[in-house]
Amino acid sequence: MSGRQLLPTNVRPLGYDLTLEPELEPQTSGERQRSDGTAVSATDPTTTIQDWSESEGVVGESRSNDDDDGAFVFRGHETIELEVVQETEEIVLNALELKIHTARVGDLEAREIRYDDDVQTATLVFDQRFPAGRNIQLELSFQGVLNSKMVGFYRAKYKDQVSGSTKYMAVTQFEPTDARQAFPCWDEPALKSRFRITLIVPGDRQAISNMPVEQETCRESDGKKVVRFAETPLMSTYLVAFVVGELDYLEAHTADGVKVRVYTQKGAARQGSFALDCAVRVLSFFTDFFGTPYPLPKEDLIAIPDFAAGAMENWGCITFRETALLLDPEKSAASARSRVAEVVAHELAHQWFGNLVTMEWWTHLWLNEGFATWAAELAVDHMFPTWQQWMQFVSTTFAAALRLDALRSSHPIEVEVARAQQVNEIFDAISYCKGASVIRMLANYLGLEVFRDGLRRYLRKFTYGNASTDDLWQALEEESGKPIAHMMRSWTRQTGYPVIHFDDTKMVVHQERFLADGGFSGTKSASESAANKSDSESVHWIVPLGMINNAGPSDARYLLLDQPQAELSSSGVVRAGDELRWIKLNPHQTGTYRVNYSLSMWAKLVEPIRDKTLGATDRLGLAMDAFALTKAGLLPASVALQTLAAFSKEDEYACWLDVVGSLGELGVIFASEEADLRGHFDRFACDLFRHTAERLGWRPKPNEEHVTALLRSLLVGALVKHGDKAAVSEARRLWKAEHEGADRVPADLRLAVMSAVVQHGTGTDFDAVLEAYSKAPMDEERVRCIRALGCTRDRNKIQWLLDWGLDRTQVKSQDAIYVYSTLAANTAEGRRATWSYLREHWTTFYQRFGKGNFLLSSFVASILRDFSTEEVAIEAENFFQSIPAKERESILRTIQQSVERIRANAAWRQRDAVAVREWLSKHDR
Repeated sequence: MSGRQLLPTNVRPLGYDLTLEPELEPQTSGERQRSDGTAVSATDPTTTIQDWSESEGVVGESRSNDDDDGAFVFRGHETIELEVVQETEEIVLNALELKIHTARVGDLEAREIRYDDDVQTATLVFDQRFPAGRNIQLELSFQGVLNSKMVGFYRAKYKDQVSGSTKYMAVTQFEPTDARQAFPCWDEPALKSRFRITLIVPGDRQAISNMPVEQETCRESDGKKVVRFAETPLMSTYLVAFVVGELDYLEAHTADGVKVRVYTQKGAARQGSFALDCAVRVLSFFTDFFGTPYPLPKEDLIAIPDFAAGAMENWGCITFRETALLLDPEKSAASARSRVAEVVAHELAHQWFGNLVTMEWWTHLWLNEGFATWAAELAVDHMFPTWQQWMQFVSTTFAAALRLDALRSSHPIEVEVARAQQVNEIFDAISYCKGASVIRMLANYLGLEVFRDGLRRYLRKFTYGNASTDDLWQALEEESGKPIAHMMRSWTRQTGYPVIHFDDTKMVVHQERFLADGGFSGTKSASESAANKSDSESVHWIVPLGMINNAGPSDARYLLLDQPQAELSSSGVVRAGDELRWIKLNPHQTGTYRVNYSLSMWAKLVEPIRDKTLGATDRLGLAMDAFALTKAGLLPASVALQTLAAFSKEDEYACWLDVVGSLGELGVIFASEEADLRGHFDRFACDLFRHTAERLGWRPKPNEEHVTALLRSLLVGALVKHGDKAAVSEARRLWKAEHEGADRVPADLRLAVMSAVVQHGTGTDFDAVLEAYSKAPMDEERVRCIRALGCTRDRNKIQWLLDWGLDRTQVKSQDAIYVYSTLAANTAEGRRATWSYLREHWTTFYQRFGKGNFLLSSFVASILRDFSTEEVAIEAENFFQSIPAKERESILRTIQQSVERIRANAAWRQRDAVAVREWLSKHDR
């Protein structure tokens, strides 16, 4: 498609034979190499500054600490079989931060090698033209940097469990476009090839790749292992993987004979048992559901000590952040168990959606991520039916989609991507969460069996190939006989989603685009607001619209709303003779839209929330809609507050998750800088939580449900956050008892307890949590400690934590985000300090997290999220405009969304400050 920055099509790769040798110890000055591959010595009189800068991959002084990427290198050799499609003397392929020493075809060596860092390519120029229609063998030798940025081919640091010394693993993270940092290649998803990989590694390390080991020998010259792997099936470069390290593992087999292993650091294998059990069960479930066997002979799941994402679905060699794979049966919280099950299921779903059938370009990323997100919920619900996965989906995944997609600066599910540098920005809640939400809506509309059969048809047709969104719609149309493409394009090609306005007196619905600022942001001129309002009314979606009412709370009736407006009385959704006290649209929240009712209907809907006549998911949906509509200025603040107050006797975790989150957001916007209003607000919140929290108590009951443990943790944490004296006192008592050796704080309450002692305790308490961090054997506990430390209200400790977060000897790069996001969410002072720190240390943040890494967007979004003044919006615009354009390119959308969110917060605060104060004062007991 025009506009995409693609490689020339004069040649096409058919297969790679790749050998890599990473150095897992920093090279001394006498060990580095010149660009021609010969050794560079600091005492060699022929050594030049250019030799040093090229061998390090950076220009500048040599350093000996862990930040010195130039001290860690890898060498590579590959032979690539190419089909010459058009006669050419030039071969262009992707390469980034690599030095190609030699390039030859047979005896012909390239006379020139040109690099273009902007488009991340190397051009090989030969003195002979290669004729079309023949295959050639391109041989390359090259060298690269085993970097510390968690992208490409990188090093992950860990502590030896016996000696305590620092060691390194070699790890890959290639999605979306970083295979080019490990070996010169055609790094586009549609250019699938077969790969034969060989790794040369120290004799005491294990080597793992996508396929099983085919041969292992010892290199006599230095005792290194030469590990050759079996050839892969056709696959995209971003799915290639290799890991080198000291590892233990657990092993099991599926009923079909697939060997499954969970790899961990030495001595931690038992922590992988839950993930191993989930993996075996999920592989079998998906084999049956998709009607296509898992095509590889093995599946490895590997815990990595430094990992930017949650996990990566490399075919047959999935890599994970440790918190997404490992559990301690005695010390892990229920929330950790949920996360491991969900992430394992998500990555295994990719083995079909993404790996077996791959999107043809990043525009269709959602075919990978949206489907894996939806399918993971399906699999976890199958394994653990009491976990209420689909209800939690609504309060987490569905809610995240609607929050982001309500912004004008959102993007369609199918978003055109031109440059490699832009891809990371669409790994967001639109691709994952909205993608999964519209899939859930479509599966509900078609029925799960028809939908499943359509997926099977799609997978059969495109196995080992590439597909687009329209290819999926065609398969589902062929299976269902319904015009799926026409319906679903309105959801995947348009930005946003509708709010359905329901007039219950006339039984009429009409739709328009829902916007976070309600379509009349106070920061815009009247003419701009009118234009935007007109735009929001001109688009519409084809909506599977459902309805329930008091006459049949479980009897959902549906119509396909394919126009901006419809009469329900003539559609069959409303039946003659129904005595209607209340009506609720969007049963079970399966539709990706919001609903606004008349004020009288909102008042009537409080009753079925309070008495639980409505099912839990529908109660949850009303709370979500009321709060969002109030934020957008489409409902009075009293409606949202009254709706939230109706949940005082609620029992369901997913409902409370939304209520607690909404109250937290209200507190940040309206009460964070006003002590008296904060008092009213905290008392209201604690009164709301107390009944259910007291019923649950602080100690888990024998054989209690998984969701009960989640709920206890949530409500105790909320009571602590809002300063409930009894909860804070009990938290501090439990902490003291643990330190006196009397008892250990339950895993599910550790975050709440440590947050309480940091927020309401002394410097000694802060130091005790910091010590717990330094001694924690698992990342799960370390992250809890970081989040608790971020609750401090001590100005000096806030500043200390800001510096601490960038100290890689203390905080892993993967965990730094928790330091800054927690401080920014804690207090107004913490938020301001964190924003100032980001600006003052921007170069460090960009160098560490911004080069090919999506984490920089997370820092910007989380630090700016809760501001609510026009001054900060302008400040953010000016700051990001002042930095170099190349540093903005990968976060442009995040900047726009953050500024828009600040302005929406500011408008909400200005509009409803008086109403919120009056309501809270009136209801303060």
